[in-house]
Formats: sequence, structure tokens, C-alpha cells
Amino acid sequence: MALDSLRKGAARTLGLILVALLVVSFAVWGIADIFTGYGRQTLIEVGDTEITPQNYQRVQQDVLRAMSQDAGRSLSLQEARGAGLDQRVLERLVGGAAVDTHASHLGLSISDEALLDQITKDPSFQDGAGNFSPLAFQSALRNIGMSEATYLQTLREQTLRRQLLLTVGEVASSPQAIIDALNKFNEERRVLNYVLVPKSAADAVGDPTEQDLKSYYDNHKQTFTQPEYRKVAMIAVTPETVKDELNITEADLKATYEANKDTLGQAEKRRIEQIALPNAEEAERISAKIASGTDFVEAAKELGLSESDLDLGTVSMKDLADAIVAEQAFKLEKDEVSKPITGKLGSVVLIRVTEITPGKVPSFEEAKDGIEKEMAKERASGAIFDMHDKVEDELASGSTLEETAGKLKLDYTVIDQVDRAGRKPDGSTIEAPAQKELLNGIFATDAGIENDPVDARDEGVVWYEVLGITPETLMPFDQVRADVEKGWRGEVTRNQVKDFTQKLISELNSGSKSLEDVAKELGTDVLPTSALKRDDITVNVLPAAVQQAFTLPKGGFGSSASGVDEGRIVFQVDDIVEPPEVDPRALKQLRAQIGLLYSEDIIAAYFSELEQTYGVKLNTQALARITGSGEEP
Repeated sequence: MALDSLRKGAARTLGLILVALLVVSFAVWGIADIFTGYGRQTLIEVGDTEITPQNYQRVQQDVLRAMSQDAGRSLSLQEARGAGLDQRVLERLVGGAAVDTHASHLGLSISDEALLDQITKDPSFQDGAGNFSPLAFQSALRNIGMSEATYLQTLREQTLRRQLLLTVGEVASSPQAIIDALNKFNEERRVLNYVLVPKSAADAVGDPTEQDLKSYYDNHKQTFTQPEYRKVAMIAVTPETVKDELNITEADLKATYEANKDTLGQAEKRRIEQIALPNAEEAERISAKIASGTDFVEAAKELGLSESDLDLGTVSMKDLADAIVAEQAFKLEKDEVSKPITGKLGSVVLIRVTEITPGKVPSFEEAKDGIEKEMAKERASGAIFDMHDKVEDELASGSTLEETAGKLKLDYTVIDQVDRAGRKPDGSTIEAPAQKELLNGIFATDAGIENDPVDARDEGVVWYEVLGITPETLMPFDQVRADVEKGWRGEVTRNQVKDFTQKLISELNSGSKSLEDVAKELGTDVLPTSALKRDDITVNVLPAAVQQAFTLPKGGFGSSASGVDEGRIVFQVDDIVEPPEVDPRALKQLRAQIGLLYSEDIIAAYFSELEQTYGVKLNTQALARITGSGEEP
């Protein structure tokens, strides 16, 4: 809520976590009794706590502000409702009322003295000397559109709820058995040996019967369903639209180029591998080992690290969070291993650079277009604002979007068909400012509805209207027959390869064949993997294979899709690498993770009990009126 941002930094971390869990836990509520007409000014009853339309409007504004903050822009009420505003408000109101009812039954309250003490100590309401400032307090209330009385009431509710939830959700120290189990789950690794089984291992697929194809078509209708398309018209006011009013000269562009040319080009990038060590002594030991001839990756594997653990990717110097490590990494020659580096936070690492991509500074002519676009964005805001007002004035006077575009000499763009992903029927993609937000708006409205414009931030403003809707349509069998046959052949091939690999698994499990025998029969090799965690993947070994491997004992066999055509792999768990001891930093994180899970379970059970005890009733007619839905929720 907005109040949370006013009090940032004032509450304990656990308190903030539990308040977040409160919102998550509201979803456990079922509405026990839906009824109408028991009181025109009551929307919801939870036990003996009533929620009025005024309560709803206040919380709706809070949630709308929070959703806008998450989106990085001001959302219209229509956009927020399309993203679930009404459900979020309902969950917050019901959950809050349940806690209030319980607090009342327990005789709990917050004294005026405690409330005033909290306000005067809030850093948001203090002056530069750290003293409470009435002016800062009133200014903050104006910014969130709240009266002093409403703020005090809301703060009292939130403080009491937080204290009650802290008490309910507080957990004791996490048992060591749970910590060990979670560490094992997160850090245990499996080394696999595998053989690629190509689709050619399956028998040749014959010709399908008409019944085969029609059955496949009937069982995969979504594959052959044309998505919903919408015909839409738009006006976009962008920096490009108002460019002629900005007076950007060649001299302006050259001056900007000279001032920024070192940052305009592509920075030097390096592919970096890093071994993180627990202390300087261990780092010196590993460094000496590498210097004596041990490969960097092999030295890491001895520490229980896989290649994926080492790889920081291809990065520029600014991409590395630790400036000390970044500086040393960009001094190394290709394939050179650093001496132990102590980072700014005390961590000790060894670095190796495996690739170097030199940076490049563009010429003025190469950079000119980009500079002009950026300069237009910086200067265009005033001109865009003026044009925004002109468009809104025309629309308010009764002009259509097309007429407005003609009067103001703006491009009126009509897209005959576009789906939710921005694709046209031919597979091409539309291009528009704030495309994601624009498409969300297009598919959240209806034909003939006047919509709020989309604020595309530095890309400008977009007005749109839906001119027509083509519903989702199942394409006729005869029209997609070729695609149906292609899909049928792929499915049959996959099933045949799967049956073939299951036969191999049976032979491997019986001991009549080894993995090497299978590789020889298929004319291929047995390939190894690095030590993989549960969420790792590598070439040909996809998540399903890794997950299956963690259900098998050492020496166990399995099979999974390879991701290559319709092929699969047959694999054996070659080794199980037990997790290392948990270091103190990771141990603290594990304890917090487990405590959070416990708290979530406890609070969910708490709300379930409140629901059974107090019950929830909705005035559906009044709620439909206040949400503007015209129908019961």
C-alpha cells in the first residue's frame, strides 16, 4: 500500500515479509455465503466487521498506486482492472477484515500514544535535523491523497495487523534435519553418461489412414485453431512525429558525438570464468595448483563445481558488480589465469578469460542516426505534451480518431488483423510504441469503446480503437490436412523412438547390454556430462532428463527427449556428488528460506481457521455497482 512507501525503512524485515505473505495468503479465502440486499452501505461482512464502499474506494486507490509503481507508469482504472485490480482489492479487504475481527475478539488495540510515537519517528516525516516536521507530514498526505484522519485510521489498522501477523508467523530456529535436506536438494549433483538415439532408430513411418489423421486433428484442435484477431486503428504521437519542431542542428549532433563518443560504441567484452574460494589460503592453494599445470576447470571440479558454476558469460567491465574483480579481469590476456583477487566485499576469486571481443568506437556518420533519436527523445516531451492536449481536445469535442488525425496532420494507422502476441496472420509482427501495454489494452476492451491513451513514456503517447473482432476459429480439417499429417508423423516417430529406448532400458537393467554396447550398435559414442544440479541443463540433456536422473540411484538408467528432431537419449547415472558443507553465509540464507516457508504455511492455516470461524459474506449487487461490472463477481 501507499502507506508502506511512506514508512519504508521503519519496519523490521520480518514484518515486511509477513505483510507480503498476508497478501499472498488472502487467496486461500473461499466466499462462504454470497447474498444480496442486507444493507445498502455494506459491501462485505467478515464476522462482525463490515466493509463499506468508502473502504473499498480507499483500498482500490492504494492497490492502483501499487500496480502503477510495479508497471513503472500510471495505469488507468481500465488497464488495472484488466490486470486483476478488483480481485486484489477484494482479497486485501477480506483478509484485513478477518484479522481486524480476530484482533477485536482478542481485545487487542493500538494506543494513541504508540501511534503518535510511530508517526513522529517515521523518517518520511522528519526534517533535515531528524525532527518531526508537520509540514513534511501534511505534504506526504497530500501526495497520496489522504486526510489526516483517514491516515491515522489506516495506520492503526496496519500496525495492529502487522503485530498480530508477526506473532502468528514467527517461527523458531529451523531444525538441522530440514537444513541438511534442503542443502542436499539444492547442492547435490549427478554426473551422467549418455548415448544419443536418433529418430532414424525408429521404424519407417507408413502412410496414415484418413481416420488416423482425423483422430490426430480431433485430439490436437488447439494446434489448428486460429487465434483471436482484432482490427485496430491508432494515432501515435512520438518524438519522430514532432521532430520538425525540435530544431536539432548538425552542430548539435556533432557536439553530442564528441562529448560522448567513448560511450557510443560497443564496449570491450570478455567471456570470463570464475572460481569463488572460501578464503585467501584456499585461493593460494588452488592458484599454485593451476600454475603447476592443473587445468582451471579440473581444479574447479575438485571443489565440487561444474562448468556452469564457473561461467559468468560474455560481459563488459560495467556488467561485473565488483569493481575490483572487473578491473583485474580486464587486464588479463586471453586464457590467462589471475592471481587470487580479494573483492570489495571480501570474497576471494580466481579469474580466467577465455574470449576477448574488442570494443569499437563508431564514426560520426555511423552514430548520427542514434544520436538524433536520443536527442529527439530528450527534447520532445514538451512538444508531445502539447500535441497530447490537442488530440484530447479534438476527441472531447466529438471528433473521431480518424477525423482527429486528419485535422492535426497525424498518421492514422489501421491494422486489419493482429493477435495478442502482436502477430499478423502472415507471421509478421506489428511495431508500435509501448507495444506490450498497447496490446494488453487492445485485448482488454471491445469494439466501439473509447479508450484511455497508452503512455509510452519517452516513446510518446498512443490512442487506439478496436474496429472489429475475429473470434478464435478452428481451421477446417481439409485446409490444414498437410500440417495434420506432419504432426501425426512426428508423434508416431516420437512414440516409436520412445518404445525403442524403453526396450534398451530393459536390456540395460537386466545386464544383457552395457551403455557402450548400445553406443556401438547405434554407431555413436558414450558422452559424459559435468556434475549437474537439479536445475542445470546441458547439450542434449534437458530438464526432464535431469529431473529423472535425480530419482535414480547411482548406476540407474533412464531415457528422455534430446531436443534434436524426435530423438532421445539413454543415460546412466555415473556418479552422485554429495553436497559440500554449508558455509556460514549460505547457512544464514537457508535458515531464512526455511523460516519463510514455515511462516507462509502457518499464516495460510491461520486464515483458513479465520474463514471457518467468522465466515465471509458479499453484497454482490453493491459490489457489481462499485466495480462497474454490471454483473455479480
